[in-house]
Amino acid sequence: MRQAKQLAAESTPRGVFVTATDTGVGKTLVASALVKCLTQCGIDVGVMKPIETGVSQSTKARSDGARLRKAAGTDDPHVEVSPYVFRLPAAPFSAAQAEGKTVQMATILRTFRTLRQKHTFMVVEGVGGIYVPITETLNVSDLIYKMKLSVIVVGRSGVGGINHALLTLHALRDQNIPVVALVLNQQQPVRTKIARAQEESTVNLLRQLAGVPVVGPLLYTPTINRSGDVGLIDFAKTEPMTELVNLVLASGRGTISRRD
Repeated sequence: MRQAKQLAAESTPRGVFVTATDTGVGKTLVASALVKCLTQCGIDVGVMKPIETGVSQSTKARSDGARLRKAAGTDDPHVEVSPYVFRLPAAPFSAAQAEGKTVQMATILRTFRTLRQKHTFMVVEGVGGIYVPITETLNVSDLIYKMKLSVIVVGRSGVGGINHALLTLHALRDQNIPVVALVLNQQQPVRTKIARAQEESTVNLLRQLAGVPVVGPLLYTPTINRSGDVGLIDFAKTEPMTELVNLVLASGRGTISRRD
């Protein structure tokens, strides 16, 4: 078993890492809306999606990295925002193997440092959950630790969300990785009494048990399309996103400055 990771005392956050309890629960939506909120506050935000899978030449313009880049309004090169892009929609380790490649942590960290020097604050989006393998020996939690960033965890607000969220939070706590908030996201409309009761149960129990601020639920918003344009600005203005931004700014312990 790995020893508990110790965060360096000097690692005052200059960014946040958006991870999730699972794939497809809304990481990119939350990350993009967070970026939009921060930029509207006058903060110079850099973005990064270090590894992305399931991206073909025809879908590259609609990729997660492209959405983040657009939300930030940055002209940083795509190769810096997304240094590793693979075609196979699978875990990074498998997707890289399918192309005869290996993800190099040093390359990601070097690119991250380059972007951090350009911007006041960084928003980095992960891939899958924290135990998704990046290489044969490293996973997403290792990347978070090496970046020395605090974490936003995105999870589902409905049935099944409790176990996934608590397992993820426990794993992060066990590795001494600080968590800014758990964000609960609706993945589909809540139309029935049973669905509403399930969501209320999930949200209330996680507020009691998570040990971190719980934000949401973020309401299902079908108007936000895959390009990240339609509805994103309005979504960024919602009460839960405002709460999340305040938590993120507070996590910076006064180190985040706004552009003049």
